[in-house]
Amino acid sequence: MRVLPDVNALAIQLIDDHPGHPYIADELVPALRGEQTLLMFGYLPLRVQWILEDLDFSTVDARNAVTSLLQYPMEPITVTPDTVLQAYEISAEKNHDVYDCFYLAIARTADADVLLTTDRDFEKLCEDEPFTYRNPVPDDVLSKFHTVGE
Repeated sequence: MRVLPDVNALAIQLIDDHPGHPYIADELVPALRGEQTLLMFGYLPLRVQWILEDLDFSTVDARNAVTSLLQYPMEPITVTPDTVLQAYEISAEKNHDVYDCFYLAIARTADADVLLTTDRDFEKLCEDEPFTYRNPVPDDVLSKFHTVGE
């Protein structure tokens, strides 16, 4: 199983007391143990740190959390100009935000089996894709996300 997490899923994995943590952990821990393949592209860990700091983690704590994450087995995914162009093509085709479509382009390129996210917009976006959209967080828990860090 080849799992591509988005920035929010990775950030939530690093926040033990986040309401979505147990659901994301159930999905990511097998990849972190090396039982599945965790796919990671270049700047994603940097964005995770930004999310953590936005949730009031100190820079040091956020950096330590991301550094710890990077010690786990993962397969690096190279993002090329063609990957970015593909994201723009998907965005035009599906009339959707290019940043979300960037994940689709990466998932296609990396031959991902699963795109793991807490973003419900991806459900429709991933229809007819060669990988599965997975958001393991129940709706009642997702509704609490906007209050985390406030």
